Amino acid sequence: MKDILHSSTQILPEWILFIGILAVGLSIAFSKENSKWPVYLFSLVTVLYVYSILLSFNQASLDGADLFGGLLHLDKLSLFIKQLAGISAIIFMVHTRLFDYKFPNEIFILVLFVLLGISFLSMTTHFMTMFVSLEMISLTSYVLVASGKTKTNFEASIKYLIFGATASAIMLFGMSFFYGIGHNLNFASEDFLLHVAQNQKGPIQVITFMVLGGFFFKIAAAPFHNWVPEVYETTSTPILSFLSFAPKAVGFVIIARMVMANFTDLTYILSIIIVLSLIVGNFAALWQNNFKRMLGYSGVAQSGFILIGLLKIGDVDFYGTFFYIIVYLPMTMGSFFLVDLIYRKIGSVNIPSMAGLGKKYPLLSANALVILISLVGLPPTVGFMAKLVVFSSLTDTAAVTGNYLFYGLLIFGLLNAAVSLYYYLRPAYFAMIATNQENNSSYSFDLVPTLALSYFSFVLVYFFLSPDSISEWVRSILS
Repeated sequence: MKDILHSSTQILPEWILFIGILAVGLSIAFSKENSKWPVYLFSLVTVLYVYSILLSFNQASLDGADLFGGLLHLDKLSLFIKQLAGISAIIFMVHTRLFDYKFPNEIFILVLFVLLGISFLSMTTHFMTMFVSLEMISLTSYVLVASGKTKTNFEASIKYLIFGATASAIMLFGMSFFYGIGHNLNFASEDFLLHVAQNQKGPIQVITFMVLGGFFFKIAAAPFHNWVPEVYETTSTPILSFLSFAPKAVGFVIIARMVMANFTDLTYILSIIIVLSLIVGNFAALWQNNFKRMLGYSGVAQSGFILIGLLKIGDVDFYGTFFYIIVYLPMTMGSFFLVDLIYRKIGSVNIPSMAGLGKKYPLLSANALVILISLVGLPPTVGFMAKLVVFSSLTDTAAVTGNYLFYGLLIFGLLNAAVSLYYYLRPAYFAMIATNQENNSSYSFDLVPTLALSYFSFVLVYFFLSPDSISEWVRSILS
């Protein structure tokens, strides 16, 4: 009981989310249908959530503390991801308000449930807590995708559900094998590592791949990406923007924790997933005319680039991956903000329909160019720094090990970055160079959304010129 009471005092952000879910639920139940109270409460809860994490960050130790008998492990890495997820929820709220999305108030409860699942998932190395937290995220994500209540939304949600349930079943089957082998559900415990080390490497590698399947699904890495195109095309853009970052970020953290536990060598498993993700994501994106589908496939490729930072041997600090995750927040959420602003101007998200957009809206096109070249990884944007640090970590690992696999992955990654130039700069070409005589849409300048989009562009350029603050943030969770 003493441990439960002490542990309960260490999870203030989760208590805020839990009370917030109750408050938003009660406000929906006892207020009028079009009441703004649930929206106001949601905004207050997300701001308090991020603020409470900031207060906890300086108090947390690097090694962390076990809570609830080892079910949770609170450290700076978990607080780091929770903070990013909270910021993405705030951006979701801003996106929703600026573009006048009329979501049912229940949507805000679902987003808070996703945040709660991310909070618990980021704090665990325990298989049971991991599975329950991941399912909380997944089930609410399926409902969020179906929230548009159209036939295409339901079809995408069912496909998402089927693939997600399959991945979860395989993951749970793998966890049951590990429990039988390790006699422990905590994969970071010494007892688990001792028992696993007594088994042959081949079966352990297969079981580990089964467990990681659920997280490869969540980060949309190939070949677990089949749900991506339909979900990205049909889901409301603010919801999609949130789901494309927050669950993905925590998925990378769990994979990183399993690499750090070092109960088996994940180099070859991750290398296969990286190669598949880069090939499928980049080459599928080449043929897309729908901007949102293109961003979906590009997200598959981005997962491959982020996973490169997890290929570490010896000193596993994962600096490149965590740096990339921070940068990925303004890049991906800014790109979906761009999608909605373009749709407001031309009534379409088809890339050829953007022809001539730059002549009417030069500031919008300039912002589009900045965000897109950041996704490519070109200067003067911080996307260049993100790709630089993950490729540098791969170079360092190759130099230390002398393994030609890492040199091959480096060359392969650079070639795929070059391939992405075409599909990322294609929208910029249509907007700024191509002409469309049939585009007779009337001119309208949306000041506040355009300024908000410009803020994303400013952040991407500013942190290229001054990346030290991001570096210090990452180092604070590693040392």
